[in-house]
Amino acid sequence: MSLDNRISKALELCGFISEDRQKSRSMSLLSIILKLQKDPPIPLTFSEIYNRFQKEDSDNKLTKAWIHRVLRSLLDAQLVRVENPSAHRKRYIADVNTVMAGLEQLKSQRIHELETQKNGIDRTIAEVASLDCGDIAQAFIKNLTGTRQKISSRIVRGVDELHRVLKFNMLDVAKKGDIIRATALWLGPFVEGAVNRTMRFIEVAQRGVDVRYMLSTQVFQIEELAPHVTINMDQAREVIHHLHMLRKSGVKFDIRIYEGPKTYNQVSINNDNMALIIAEDPVTATWITRDFNPDLIDNAVKAFDRDWRKAKSFLEMTPKDLQMFGVEPGGLISKLTSRDNKE
Repeated sequence: MSLDNRISKALELCGFISEDRQKSRSMSLLSIILKLQKDPPIPLTFSEIYNRFQKEDSDNKLTKAWIHRVLRSLLDAQLVRVENPSAHRKRYIADVNTVMAGLEQLKSQRIHELETQKNGIDRTIAEVASLDCGDIAQAFIKNLTGTRQKISSRIVRGVDELHRVLKFNMLDVAKKGDIIRATALWLGPFVEGAVNRTMRFIEVAQRGVDVRYMLSTQVFQIEELAPHVTINMDQAREVIHHLHMLRKSGVKFDIRIYEGPKTYNQVSINNDNMALIIAEDPVTATWITRDFNPDLIDNAVKAFDRDWRKAKSFLEMTPKDLQMFGVEPGGLISKLTSRDNKE
């Protein structure tokens, strides 16, 4: 008797039958044992099982040793049980209880196997995602030719890829006396994970780099974004408190609020290279070096410095300043800038 699709799919998911849903020898033997059983079940001898199997599968002359091995696999899977394991002559039982117990065991094993595979796949995905293709391309060519070619421009897609490019080309190479300028005029795609990314810039500032982070007034609308992202308030408050402590120690890291019209949405290091964000959804940027377009970099840096001088430090905001920007008392921004964070 053939199995309907629902049962076949369930057995396939548990790993008892193959994906092509062809009955295995184990399935055939279990089927024979179940057909031989009465209700309530009567224990069967090996001879009874073997003779019935030979009768129903007469085309294949299978040895008793082979049937024993298949039967052992059913016992190990708990689909069949022995009436009295200590008896010299064993008798076998298979019914709804043994099948249920066996399927539960197969199900647990299958879940464990899939979770192990998933963990391996997740690790591989993380490894692939962490690759910087620009760095690999340079290393690849140098390995083949002995010379290192410079990348002058590239398109970057996605927030994670953008920050990976910033890490390799700015954060990792910045040294004392360098200036990193960052403008975030579109906050939407950057809110998720913002605290962790900010910490990377803070670490650079602690090496003596002058980090200038300029935000648009859209930051005061963060409550509207909050339902769609995860914001760890304790972590965010800790970062703000940490920034106040760093400023007292002379570390050059400032966040300023820019009120004017949108200009260059960019991150740059000195006048050497720049990531210019050109689209918000999905985040798309073009990373360029001075060799590619020095005028664009110089103009972006000049515009940034002009707006930076007009902007007001977020770390120095008073309740009156916040009120002017329409910030509600007791909201996220008010909590982040409260005096409690500055003690």
